[in-house]
Amino acid sequence: MPPRKKAAAPGWQAVPGAQAVMDKAVPLVAPARETRDFGPLAEVVFETALIFPNSKGLPDLRRESYAARQWMSALLDAAGIKAPPMSPKEVRDAVAKDRQSILQAIRDALSPVRVAYVFSLDERPEELAARFPGFSSAAEVFAYYKIIPKAQSTIRAENYHRRAALQSIGAVLDPEAGDDAVVPPARTVAVVQSVHRTVAALAPASFEGLDPAVLAQLRRELAETRAALLALEDSLS
Repeated sequence: MPPRKKAAAPGWQAVPGAQAVMDKAVPLVAPARETRDFGPLAEVVFETALIFPNSKGLPDLRRESYAARQWMSALLDAAGIKAPPMSPKEVRDAVAKDRQSILQAIRDALSPVRVAYVFSLDERPEELAARFPGFSSAAEVFAYYKIIPKAQSTIRAENYHRRAALQSIGAVLDPEAGDDAVVPPARTVAVVQSVHRTVAALAPASFEGLDPAVLAQLRRELAETRAALLALEDSLS
């Protein structure tokens, strides 16, 4: 007897509510492409993260399920972002590049929406219990899905500024290490001493006249820096 073929996963159309979200999302694609503001579209697309399940039956917050990926492809098709039949290769390649660019823009815009939603679960325990049974906090949801509780744009900006700061104090980083690059042992003494001199040069007068919003941001960054330094100091004990 020949082996049975594995049943195909059900399409996104079989998921209740998926078509309604599609109907809301399609008209938002063209304005998003024109203005490069994908926020409103991402807000709608994120609804699919709550109606499509992952392999464990929980909301597909990372949108990695077959249904979520097929829904997104169908969205671009419905918005007219597809090559006409029998198109030459250069046309198909151009459309494929355009689709990839739009997908990346949507992913970037989805990131802060998803992070804000997960954080909001701490203030909505009933929804947390209903959608994520067994979880008791937003922190547990972040950990389970391996979602960093920051928008991707924020993470990229922090990585950029981190590398720029290290380069500015003479830390020679391994270019192949990417955002995981660390100060090499040969430069550690010079870097630590440079950081110490820089911090020692700061004084209350250094902050005079700054905008209150800037001061608030600097207080947060100083607190994060202090925590990072304490954790590093503890690790060396």
